[in-house]
Amino acid sequence: MRSDTRGFIQIVALALILLVLVAVGMVTGILAGYLKNAPSVEDVDVEARRSLPTVVYDANGNVLTKLMVENRQWAPLSSIPQHLIDAVIAVEDHRFYEHHGISVRRILGALWYDIRHMSPDQGGSTITAQLARNVFLSHEKSVSRKIWEALYAFQLERRYTKDEILEFYLNWVYFGHGVYGVQAASNLFFGKPIDQLTLGEAALLAGIPKGNELYSPIKNERTRQNALNRRRIVLQRMVDVGYISPEQAAPAADEPLRLASQGGKPAPVGKYVNFMVRDYLLKKYGKDSVYRGGLSVKTTIDLAAQRAAEEAISRLLPIGSTPETRKDDSSLTYPQAALVAIDAQTGQIRALVGGRGEDEYNRALKAERSPGSAIKPFVYTAAMDSGYTTTTVVVDEPVEYPMGTGTTWAPRNFNGKFVGPLRLRQALEQSTNTIAVKLMADLKPDKVISYARKMGITTLVESGTRNDRGLALALGGLTRGVTPIEMVQAYSSLANAGVRVTPYFIMEVRDSSGVLLESNVPRREIVLDERTAYIVADMMRGVICSPSGTGRRADIGRPAAGKTGTADSNTDAWFVGFTPDMVAAVWIGEDTNREMRYPKIGVIGSGKAAEIWGAFMKKALAGVPARDFTVPEGVLTGVRVCTASGQLASSSCPEAQVIPEKFIEGTQPTQVCSVHSHVDSIDSDWQGDPDDATIDQTDAALPTQRW
Repeated sequence: MRSDTRGFIQIVALALILLVLVAVGMVTGILAGYLKNAPSVEDVDVEARRSLPTVVYDANGNVLTKLMVENRQWAPLSSIPQHLIDAVIAVEDHRFYEHHGISVRRILGALWYDIRHMSPDQGGSTITAQLARNVFLSHEKSVSRKIWEALYAFQLERRYTKDEILEFYLNWVYFGHGVYGVQAASNLFFGKPIDQLTLGEAALLAGIPKGNELYSPIKNERTRQNALNRRRIVLQRMVDVGYISPEQAAPAADEPLRLASQGGKPAPVGKYVNFMVRDYLLKKYGKDSVYRGGLSVKTTIDLAAQRAAEEAISRLLPIGSTPETRKDDSSLTYPQAALVAIDAQTGQIRALVGGRGEDEYNRALKAERSPGSAIKPFVYTAAMDSGYTTTTVVVDEPVEYPMGTGTTWAPRNFNGKFVGPLRLRQALEQSTNTIAVKLMADLKPDKVISYARKMGITTLVESGTRNDRGLALALGGLTRGVTPIEMVQAYSSLANAGVRVTPYFIMEVRDSSGVLLESNVPRREIVLDERTAYIVADMMRGVICSPSGTGRRADIGRPAAGKTGTADSNTDAWFVGFTPDMVAAVWIGEDTNREMRYPKIGVIGSGKAAEIWGAFMKKALAGVPARDFTVPEGVLTGVRVCTASGQLASSSCPEAQVIPEKFIEGTQPTQVCSVHSHVDSIDSDWQGDPDDATIDQTDAALPTQRW
């Protein structure tokens, strides 16, 4: 033999030996790594169930949102219809129940394909091997990954039953569009649970994992046609392996495609609710549990009420300015708005809107703003508890009060007029500023603060150079302001016979196995005499139904009470109101203290807030029977008084000036009308008509320095 030939053979032999040594080393390394990291039963079970979304429901079981890395809904094998199971097995691995993790026939076929095409693209994986890859490995196409896949497949087959492996696979397989598992895929593509799938729908679903980008029926027209063609292949495979007959396959292949997403996705609802729930869960349970743990969260939100809230703001609140029309650095549409509504009896939040949806700042929970005259019910509540009555007459007139700087403050009414004697019921209905300040001067700010605090307001400042212990408190001139959520809490004590309820939005939280992690119930506390609460609420009904009330736009055709509020310089507009069933607050304003005056619109004020409130409440309470506020024991009704004096009506009083009134027993007038003992009587009724379309009489000319 020639020396050069022997040399070539030696080189080839050496190369082969080296290749064998490298292969042995690689396999040894893979085996060593596998033995070191081989999955335990717990590993597979936990990993296979990871990345489940947290599903957030409303109070009636409707899905509000899903918090997730992967959109997955776990379905037990027993809940998956047999024709879907058969379709998956037929097209993916028809010998699934016969092999022990890998199929030698499939592997050899795939290997021969790879050799002929010089690529590792062909699969040959069984359902078990696919599960191993999805749970533990990457999707890179390499020899080492396939070896690992086989080793993990053997381990899975050793540790789990075939049905358990199949359940894991059906809940793990990816369908594109961020969706994992047959349940989530059925909801995405067909808008229904898997147990309602037809044979044709099940076959189409089974064909998508082969290539979700290629066979997605909702991506475009081309992929939709691909999906239909793939459905025929799946059905034929089911016939070939004996799962169905040709007579069953034919109509299934021709089924019309009815996709849930063909008509487009509905507009998202409850954006700020979702932010609120997300932030709460992240703080309490952590990121991993929220985005991967499969929590089930039942909230107090009523989806119908939530839609009504968002629709009312969207339809009725005009766009005053946009980033394009503003010359400052604003990036939001103005004015902004917030709405929050709670069940008057329980405190459960039924609807919440935190803005126009352009940011995550939840104004319903966080925006501390001047309440304007919406704070006056606290003044009147303190007054009713201190001996005043609905018929107490106070004169609306120019007044001045000394300030700490040596200057004086002269509160004025919005219209700049003074109408003389007014009963307190009238003064509250018309939001008369001077009378509210007079009451505050008599009661003292500390007393009013104590009432506001026990009713639910926590933002009042009682110490320091700048504080709220001044007469401007009567008109909403506060150091910090109040939030919409605290206003509905405070007003709940008036709606609920003196019982304050604490707003909450999480009813219960369960883990992915259904174990209860958290459950919340209403928190109620008696903070007012029920008689006082009833009288003040009754006075506030006039704000809506009286011809001179500032909140007439809030009339919803059933018993309701409330109060308008507009801050100094028209920076904030409010309406906070209630029925016996629901308390709601609407706030409108810019995020900075800027007047809401816009070109071609004019001023946006409390009348607009009342209008939004009314539109929302009509829809939110549409299915709730109307009922009146219950008159508690110890309240007298139908007491005839004269509007001119606030005293008991006599036979001399003109019938037009005699009205029935309500009093806490023992506070009713005992003297007969002194006005009409004279020929020239005084009618103190004010017949003006304040412009509730823009602004109510509120904290006009507030002092620039705190008391």
